[in-house]
Amino acid sequence: MSSVIDDTIAILSNMGLLAIKATTTPGFAGVSVALPYGQAFFIWSKMDEGEFHFRVARFWENDNPFSMWACADLISAIQKTRVLTNQ
Repeated sequence: MSSVIDDTIAILSNMGLLAIKATTTPGFAGVSVALPYGQAFFIWSKMDEGEFHFRVARFWENDNPFSMWACADLISAIQKTRVLTNQ
């Protein structure tokens, strides 16, 4: 059975983006996304086996050490990713 993280990776991959599971601190899970002009990092906290709570997605422009945007819900994060991909 796929998790919300696997489903998010599939959605982002279907947008033509490289999205992979990322290493995080214990108690969290993450997805790293390569954008045309930067990157994004989606973070979930682990609740119990196979259950996750979305926390934040942060977006960076190439070579900028500060994130440009943060989205606190998954739908907005995917919408923002689509906008950044189509620019």
